Amino acid sequence: MKQTDLWEPLFLFILAVLITTLFSTCSFIYPLNPWDDANVYMTIGNAMLSGRELYVDIFDHKGPVLYLMHEMAAILSRNSFVGIYLIEIVCCFCFMWYSLRTMRLFTSSKITFPLTCLLGWVTTSSDLFYYGDSVEEFSLPILAHCFYHMMRFARDHRVPSWWQALFMGVGLGLIFWTKFNILFFYFGGTAALIFIAWRRHQLKELRQTLLWVIAGVAIPTIAVLVYFVAHGTVNALIESYFMVNIFQYHGTATNGEPDFWWFPLMKLTIWALLVLPLYFARARWEVKLLALGTYGILLFSFATMTVQFYYVLLMYIFAPLLVYFFRNHIPTMRTYIIMGMIAFVAAATNWNLVTLLNGTFPHRVLEMAEIINANQSEDSEVLTFSSYDTGIYQHTHHLPPNKNFFMSSILDPDIRKEQADWVASGKVRYLVREIGAIITCHEYYDAPIPSNYHCIYDKEELFRYRLITTPHKFLWNLTYPRVLLQYIMEPVTTNQRMLIYERE
Repeated sequence: MKQTDLWEPLFLFILAVLITTLFSTCSFIYPLNPWDDANVYMTIGNAMLSGRELYVDIFDHKGPVLYLMHEMAAILSRNSFVGIYLIEIVCCFCFMWYSLRTMRLFTSSKITFPLTCLLGWVTTSSDLFYYGDSVEEFSLPILAHCFYHMMRFARDHRVPSWWQALFMGVGLGLIFWTKFNILFFYFGGTAALIFIAWRRHQLKELRQTLLWVIAGVAIPTIAVLVYFVAHGTVNALIESYFMVNIFQYHGTATNGEPDFWWFPLMKLTIWALLVLPLYFARARWEVKLLALGTYGILLFSFATMTVQFYYVLLMYIFAPLLVYFFRNHIPTMRTYIIMGMIAFVAAATNWNLVTLLNGTFPHRVLEMAEIINANQSEDSEVLTFSSYDTGIYQHTHHLPPNKNFFMSSILDPDIRKEQADWVASGKVRYLVREIGAIITCHEYYDAPIPSNYHCIYDKEELFRYRLITTPHKFLWNLTYPRVLLQYIMEPVTTNQRMLIYERE
């Protein structure tokens, strides 16, 4: 690498620090991360650091790598997301770096570097990024790295070296043990690469590459299995990660999608229109086929399952292909002004940053924590009763008293019964509830508060939707137009109630 080229990774790293700080609520400028999923991950990380067994003493249905990452973050700070913030910076940098390298496969224009910077800015400021600390966010650099090598093979006939293939396999293995349905990206891409290699008589080279990829997958897989075998919890891993996700988990309990046979087909059709411009570009057939294999299979998975809004963040992997429409463009001052305006509007309409600056960022859980912390005693157990994790465990320095410390979207009666048994035991002093438009739409969440508890805190705060959940707006939910229109529209919000009940 030339000495002048060192400025590019340095600049991208500085940009990664800046945009992660501005737009991720894991950063130090935000008082907390208000997302229930992120708080679940950190609560489990804290519990694991205190010696509790994953899936046995503390439960959620994601893969073990995610919780191990949060356990490591908890070593740095148990009561904040600063560890995750540092991981996010590295992920953001790697995503931009491999996106830049993908662009430069197709053009030597100087437009590639500013486009990469804009891509990183728009990705993190997008509503799809949500609050930060999503599995999809951590998958972006791994998928971007893999997509680069796939595209390099499709365009230049160059297979990765053995160590590059091994590294790709390690990334694939990490994704497998975090959220395995993201592997649809690899299934479609591998099928396309096999066909391309067959047409080019490169099957032997590709086979050797795939063997190294499999060897890479084996590295985190062996590490995970050794951990669970050593702890005697392999059955809990299989049941909680695989069986629950395959047979019980169906996303948000009330996502509002209409139950029509044609609905998945319409979703797939509308989203597929987004890739059509590539097929009118003057690109090699191999590039088009690979884009269809990776992008298309993700669309198919999105069309056939419940999709949370932040899942669509994975679509930014394919953004470097937009360089096809600028590959002969020579950037001018007008180019930089337009890019600057896009970046400004993206920041000015980012929900996290705007609510922080105008004082409406969700903060009620901090008030709730102050009340609980001011009345500490030997029986001050806290339980998020019939509710998601509000972050109360982190801010009161408590660990959950039980395995099923929050009400997930699995709709398992055993989870509800365990919570009720803990409340009936008399060991829980405080019940904390978060009542919003989504989590109380299903009777499963409407557990009555026991008569020996009385409300000591009841306030409202703004809540940001991840989805439009009302059935009559299913076309909105279907096409996710906010992906395109988020910069000229206000976020959809509602009020949610935050409550504390104390045992009498």
